[in-house]
Amino acid sequence: MASGKLRRRKKSLWSQTAPSARLAFGAFFIVLTGAIGMLPREIFGIAIAWPFAALWGAMGWGKVGLAIRPMILLLLFGLMQDIVSNAPLGCFAVINLAVYGLSAGFTQQTDGMRDAFVAVLGPVVMLLVALVLIWIFASVTSDHLVRSTPILASIITTGLVYLVGYRMFDLGRRPGEPPGQTT
Repeated sequence: MASGKLRRRKKSLWSQTAPSARLAFGAFFIVLTGAIGMLPREIFGIAIAWPFAALWGAMGWGKVGLAIRPMILLLLFGLMQDIVSNAPLGCFAVINLAVYGLSAGFTQQTDGMRDAFVAVLGPVVMLLVALVLIWIFASVTSDHLVRSTPILASIITTGLVYLVGYRMFDLGRRPGEPPGQTT
């Protein structure tokens, strides 16, 4: 352009959406994934590893810092997971909230660091913590060591889906903005 002005990037519809709407959309997607996960998950006799969908919200929503609405949703999702999986009430709620707290803490400690290493390391660490917690709760409540392979397969599926759709759980926090301001 002759005027020498820089062209402004068009803002996407998602970037203009309010945090409450983003939270509601992410919660809907988690509920939808959980409802579909209650259907039989076998194709040609091969079991499909279903993701722990609430962990997507825990990792993504934690990036804005600690806020009450995401915590309430994660608590409710955890209780639903407990009921569906016949786990003692509170197991998945504790796991979801622990990952949420890790996400908030990790983001606070690495704020401003937007390199690929930090973007990949955070979710990997959080998913490994979730794996260990799920395995411990499952082993303790069943009075024997449970196989970790099915849990690991579901954690890997959770991570792969999060890698593709992590922006769906972005509540719109900008770098340097104080945590908890957007929800």
